[in-house]
Amino acid sequence: MIVLDLEFNSGLYEPENLDEILQVGAVRVDRLGGAVRETFNGYIKPRVHKRLSPGARVLPELAESLERGRPFEEVYRAWLTFIAGETEFAEWGRDDFKILCRNALHYGLEPVFPEKYTDIQSAFSRALGGVNTAQLYQAAEYCRVPDTFVFHNALHDALYTGLIGGFLPEEALAESTFPLTREDVLSQPHPLRKRKGTVRMGPFLTRELALNNMGCRRAVCPECRRTEHVANWHTRDGATYLGAVDCPDHGPVIRRLKLMSDSTGAFWTYNETLPATDKNLRALAKASAGETFACSRRKGSRARRRNRHGKRKGKNT
Repeated sequence: MIVLDLEFNSGLYEPENLDEILQVGAVRVDRLGGAVRETFNGYIKPRVHKRLSPGARVLPELAESLERGRPFEEVYRAWLTFIAGETEFAEWGRDDFKILCRNALHYGLEPVFPEKYTDIQSAFSRALGGVNTAQLYQAAEYCRVPDTFVFHNALHDALYTGLIGGFLPEEALAESTFPLTREDVLSQPHPLRKRKGTVRMGPFLTRELALNNMGCRRAVCPECRRTEHVANWHTRDGATYLGAVDCPDHGPVIRRLKLMSDSTGAFWTYNETLPATDKNLRALAKASAGETFACSRRKGSRARRRNRHGKRKGKNT
């Protein structure tokens, strides 16, 4: 079995929407939790994006990629030699292998699609009976794995993932194992692809701060430019939120927010205001049947603003 981990520069912030890999780390083990037979560590010099995302800027091994990284094609071919026809893989989460495949396709190389692909994060959550949100360092602490190596280094994180997998019951691992197909990779573009009319906001420390942010909630009537703010968000998947405001003269206006977290755990949003077409109203109705988030506002904020303006005015007179 090969345990894989990547560090990458998020494509959220660039026109070319590719999560560009900066480091590939992997370990070969006989079984999860077993002895490490071989390791792989490859740093890649970025060529696609000109800017670094907030998550990439704090990577402990970023200098290795920027100063001594090799071309993706060279590292990827070395990776293919390392896996040597292996068909069983594991990782923390279920994104890294897809990102590796998409990078390979970007450079015209043939990706590898595992027959058995185990999401250790999902298996860990199943074993504990919780939601699939635990971070790798939290799982390592829970399993009492010594923090010998720094996190957010791809090779180190692959080692931690393999060790954590050894603590998990077979049933949880089996329920989190599935094949990865070409369709899985190609049918899932980046969920926050930029479109004309969308506004990116962030970072936010929590989901609640993002959903409560007045800029995210701001909906402007396309006819009269009247501004209102969404009071309630509705979602069916926890990623796309819809809310509506009412313009007294022109009727409902719909606000859509797409939410995503980066590798640091910070939240980012893409926001856009939509007209009340039949299609958008149907989407709002479907979302309303799911989870509702009631927005809150800091009490007294408007009064404090009035007081500040009043004091400033008095000082100038």
